[in-house]
Amino acid sequence: MPTVELSYTPAAASLTGLASNVTGASWPLSATSAGDSLAHTITIRNDTATDHSGKTALITGTDADGYAQTETLALPGVSATVTSTMYFLTVTSVVPSATIGADTMDIGWSAVAYGRTVPLNWRQQSFQTSLAVVITGTINVTVQHTFDYLSANGNIQSANWFPHATIASVTGNADGNYAFPAVATHLKINSVTNGATVKFYVVQGAKS
Repeated sequence: MPTVELSYTPAAASLTGLASNVTGASWPLSATSAGDSLAHTITIRNDTATDHSGKTALITGTDADGYAQTETLALPGVSATVTSTMYFLTVTSVVPSATIGADTMDIGWSAVAYGRTVPLNWRQQSFQTSLAVVITGTINVTVQHTFDYLSANGNIQSANWFPHATIASVTGNADGNYAFPAVATHLKINSVTNGATVKFYVVQGAKS
């Protein structure tokens, strides 16, 4: 099997990356992604001293693998920020359940993010998978795997993901392997400083 090499320059957290000072009942976006090919949790910050926690916002977009998804997120209270539970590669719209009047909110993303899913050949008789991360700059990453079947329309958000035994919360170059079959793997960004990069390698051995 060929080597899978995924290169990322993860975006740092940005409270205004998708929109700044949206107001009223219609929230136009100034961007639709963090621009780093990673799926981030989405943040909404209330800029005002008005409690809007009784309202919600419908976030529509795609997951790390490009499948459509939505999340309904309760809006923040007074001068507060809320964060989605789902990770979005792209966001096409954020629609409030009711107007916020003349008040304003900011829409952005957190630094925590996932890369796309890499399927593994778990059915092969001799399962051999090598992994590595090559890092520059200040970044903290974890390689994860799942044993859940991933459907064709995407269910990575509900799958159970487990950290690799040794490539977990690492800040420098690291490698390892899977000595047991797993269905898929991906890279999680835990924290990052602007300008840091990471390359994620997955090499699967041929069937014996």
